[in-house]
Amino acid sequence: MATYVHNTSLDRAAIMRAAWAIFREVYRFPAVPFASIGRKCFAWALREAWRRGREKARAALVKPEARKAEVIRLHREIEVLDFADTFTAADNRRREALRDQIDRLAA
Repeated sequence: MATYVHNTSLDRAAIMRAAWAIFREVYRFPAVPFASIGRKCFAWALREAWRRGREKARAALVKPEARKAEVIRLHREIEVLDFADTFTAADNRRREALRDQIDRLAA
């Protein structure tokens, strides 16, 4: 059974602002009216904002030395992918995932 830990360190107002920013970016709101997009789409944006907030808080707990070592390791892994003889879509997806991890750690 999963346990839920209530984290009060996340700012609810900031989460809501992030949710609206995600909603505007993904669904081109207000150019597309809210009525045609719907609440389920905003609910997804809100869940995504919470996920990003928790991820950012989790990354903040990592010590700077460990974070720097992880970024170096990820850069090396990207370099290995760059020297591959063949390039596949999976390699491109892996490279993008590694860059996203680097961006999250650098933030």
